Amino acid sequence: MKKLVLFLAAFSAAGLAHAQDQRDEDIFGEGAKPAEPKAAEKNADAPSPSNTLERQAKALMDTMQIGGRLEVLANTSQAENQRFQEGSFTPTKTADIYFDTRPGDELRVFLRTRLSEQETRITNTTTGDVTRLTTIRQDLDELWFKWDLARSVFITYGKQHLKWGSGQIWNPTDFTAREVRDPFALFDRRLGQNLLKIHIPNEKMGFNYYAVVQFDDAERNEDIGLALRGEFAFLGMGELALTAQARSDAPQRLGVDVSSALGPIDVNVEAAFTKRQKRTFYRDGILEDDVIVLPTPYQDEDKTFKQIASGIRYAVKYSDDDSIYFGAEYFYNELGYDDRFAELYSLFTNQSQNLYAGRRYASGYIRLPTPGDWNKTSFYLTGLGNLTDKTSIGRLTGTWLVANYATFEAYVQRCFGEYGELCLKIPENLKEFGSTAGLDPSLQQALALLPTEKTFLTAGVGLSINF
Repeated sequence: MKKLVLFLAAFSAAGLAHAQDQRDEDIFGEGAKPAEPKAAEKNADAPSPSNTLERQAKALMDTMQIGGRLEVLANTSQAENQRFQEGSFTPTKTADIYFDTRPGDELRVFLRTRLSEQETRITNTTTGDVTRLTTIRQDLDELWFKWDLARSVFITYGKQHLKWGSGQIWNPTDFTAREVRDPFALFDRRLGQNLLKIHIPNEKMGFNYYAVVQFDDAERNEDIGLALRGEFAFLGMGELALTAQARSDAPQRLGVDVSSALGPIDVNVEAAFTKRQKRTFYRDGILEDDVIVLPTPYQDEDKTFKQIASGIRYAVKYSDDDSIYFGAEYFYNELGYDDRFAELYSLFTNQSQNLYAGRRYASGYIRLPTPGDWNKTSFYLTGLGNLTDKTSIGRLTGTWLVANYATFEAYVQRCFGEYGELCLKIPENLKEFGSTAGLDPSLQQALALLPTEKTFLTAGVGLSINF
């Protein structure tokens, strides 16, 4: 049993981005090669397989780092015409545990697993009875092997995290991403992806070349995707990135990403161009008090769609040790809609992703870390608006370091606007229309689940610790 535990632990690993980067520097940096065994040792009798396995497992344990992140959250929300006491309350517990080991000079193995528990309250609208449902999930967040070839080519294979693009809110050139990052979260909770990543750095020129083979959602060999990216430093103050992606039965994508400093201001522009879109688009819908006409579906595989995100960031130093950071972004998205009804219809038929359903967006944020003598406190204010349906969200978050180890977080968030993507609800007449005989059952179900009153206020507190 002892050998089994050691063997399994030797192939475990997962962790936080800072810990990973530090381990990469330690493992793949310049280091002395292991000494050649002496002649007497070479001629010594070979140890038994059992002893060899035990020694190898012990060596792995000796080089292993174990850590993670523990978090307890509690969120509440309040809908229109609802008393505060009646608002929903959702506690969540999450544990990320990682094991990070280096079996040899050229190999690193990493595993991170996530356990989460969430309680939800389901109210029967007919009887008023309340049912509490506890959901426990176990996810494999990361599991990868990393090795190098002659300290020149670095290969990572397995489930791993990968993010491309310089934008804070929108990343249209992040072609490998399967989900949209929560723009308000201080910690990215997205799970890793199944990839083979080949990285060839050119430190002298400041260039990086990547080839990424994508295995997510691949049922046949022809479903495997390929993404290529080159990053090129220029003028000692900026970076240009070129990205391309191809995958069977999926859009063809090209991306350009430029980030640089213009005096005290940092600027970035991301532009993505996609063709061969096989998704369904919608047009010509009517949503009025007495007339409802569902949008007409259509496809446009020959059109080249543009997505352009641009941003600026500026830091103001107001004391020797303190700065306040300002930022703003604008996103133009031809894959989104200028019409609110078409936008909402595309969202609840799962043809559009959140924050990518409208034609135009804007955001702004202020970050105030450890101001003055408050060295354990930070504040974040973020505003995000959908200019198409004129809905927006504002969120204020504060963090406090507790007992020098744990972080306490509290936030309050409010949505503004009549109804739309960021203040999600549907009009009463559209809800009633969902019960029309002959309507597609999946559409009826989607409409039945959507609220007719927006959740305008959300708040939460949490406590987390990294170890």
